Amino acid sequence: MLVPGPVMEGLTMRSMSTLSPVFLLALAGSASGQAFPAVVELSSLDGTTGFVINGIDRYDYSGFAVSSAGDFNGDGLGDLIIGAYGADPNGNAVAGETYIVFGRSTGFGASLDLSSLDGTNGFVLNGIDPVDVSGFAVSSAGDFNGDGFDDIMIGAKRADPNGITDAGECSVVFGHAGSFASSFELSSLDGANGFVFQGADMADNSGYSVSCAGDVNGDGFDDVILGAPEVDQYPGQLSAGECYVIFGAAGGFAASMNPSSLNGANGFVLQGTFAGDVVGRSVSAAGDVNGDGIGDLIMGAPGADPGGVLAAGQSFVVFGGANNFSALLPLMSLDGSNGFVVNGIDAGDSSGRSVADAGDVNGDGFDDFIIGADFAAPNGVARAGESSVLFGGPNVGAIGSIGLASLNGTNGFVINGIGLHDYSGKSVSAAGDVNGDGIGDLIIGAHQASPNGINRAGESYVVFGGSGLGASGSLELSSLDGTNGFVIHGIDAFDYSGISVSSAGDVNGDGIDDLVIGAWNATPNFVNGRGQSYVVFGRSDTTPCVPDVNGDGMLTPADFTAWIAAFNAMAPGCDQNGDGNCDPTDFTAWIANFNTGCP
Repeated sequence: MLVPGPVMEGLTMRSMSTLSPVFLLALAGSASGQAFPAVVELSSLDGTTGFVINGIDRYDYSGFAVSSAGDFNGDGLGDLIIGAYGADPNGNAVAGETYIVFGRSTGFGASLDLSSLDGTNGFVLNGIDPVDVSGFAVSSAGDFNGDGFDDIMIGAKRADPNGITDAGECSVVFGHAGSFASSFELSSLDGANGFVFQGADMADNSGYSVSCAGDVNGDGFDDVILGAPEVDQYPGQLSAGECYVIFGAAGGFAASMNPSSLNGANGFVLQGTFAGDVVGRSVSAAGDVNGDGIGDLIMGAPGADPGGVLAAGQSFVVFGGANNFSALLPLMSLDGSNGFVVNGIDAGDSSGRSVADAGDVNGDGFDDFIIGADFAAPNGVARAGESSVLFGGPNVGAIGSIGLASLNGTNGFVINGIGLHDYSGKSVSAAGDVNGDGIGDLIIGAHQASPNGINRAGESYVVFGGSGLGASGSLELSSLDGTNGFVIHGIDAFDYSGISVSSAGDVNGDGIDDLVIGAWNATPNFVNGRGQSYVVFGRSDTTPCVPDVNGDGMLTPADFTAWIAAFNAMAPGCDQNGDGNCDPTDFTAWIANFNTGCP
């Protein structure tokens, strides 16, 4: 709702209409919506195109992990979650902190300091013990308990539950309406407000990766998945890895649970096979890739050696099913009916470093998924990195395995990184629909790229979905030109922008999905390692041009008349500076907007 400004009373069309008609006619022109350029500079975010989120203290490393939090507070807007695993809450060194930033439709400034979160605009969740590194991984948990509010997950891979060194933990915190304090202690989880999942054995690193799993058992509740990549299977099978799926439910949660609690009815264990596979380095929902109406899962094993190819990497897709899980599912048992394995290509590619649901990027009605291989060498460029998109379909993975080398444009395609040691594919995610064309998009991080010659400032790439996407079997990130996607440049040397990337949901309430990007080593105000995160607002070719108040697609004197009418009626077209108010400052803003026009 627009709010009348303090000096609005008594202003009318006559008292405001002093602008020369000749001046207006001279400025008249086309008012098309603004699409993305080929390059977005994070340094240019100004509150209208997005905003910067500044970390707090030295070596907090805020932005190491970022994600949408869903709608945690139930206000209808997307919220954000940001991890700062190096923070020292309550004096506990490197216990870690996590921040929820609430979305709002009244606008954001050019920057937001995490220190300003006060419960009304977001809050901090404090890790518990020294060196827990809480916030190393963060994610929405979907609506895990079915109360209508989205929940969140926070991984603390080096926590010591029950005194077991580095067994790791994952905290699930339930969303709710009403008021929030400025801080929340994860130690206060009691089953009613959330719970903690505790790793089993020393150095398991449970909580290394966390994600909403979608509804994999078809009961109407969102489920969650977390990875423990350093779990040892059988004698000598060191770091084979495990993943844990916990089923959502309406209630009855204990304050804590562990792998031995999972019995097939409340969740199950996914068991890695070979030493060094590190299954669970990455985990995600895969969407519904086989079109059976039930969500599926994906997990990465970047250390795996498919066909004896050292560290080419593998990923595993597990199909969801109603009442279809025992307490233990060995990943070696996937045979095409219950899921399948995706094999990397070349030695050292580390395919599966990152995995994600891709949404339906080719618009065929089936969800797709994306796998990052940040050590790959496309076009012979060492560690430029690759990401592979695999298209869903009713027969996907039917023979039990897919080789990434077989992608040909009909079953998926590869996205090739650009520069030496860019590490494209370190992070991958669905981007939501950032350009408003009705088809999902992708975002890929290359945290060691050097845009504009700035060493390791980092880059991220948005690839627009479309019916012909990847038809040739490959896409060069160097080809993004604003029509098929765009590149996002980091700011300063060694920021490592793109270390984490995600859809942000719709945080500003304009109906278009936004993006969030982490730069864990950024130095706002020259404080080393504070970290930054960046929200880039989605925009559409059909986004209304702000000074085109009457919406006729042209900038003419008629828009001035329309603005006066909006001013007198306190209608949305009045607010030209986006401050949520309708006052005479919007007149000056309208002139500026009119002068600028809309490309």
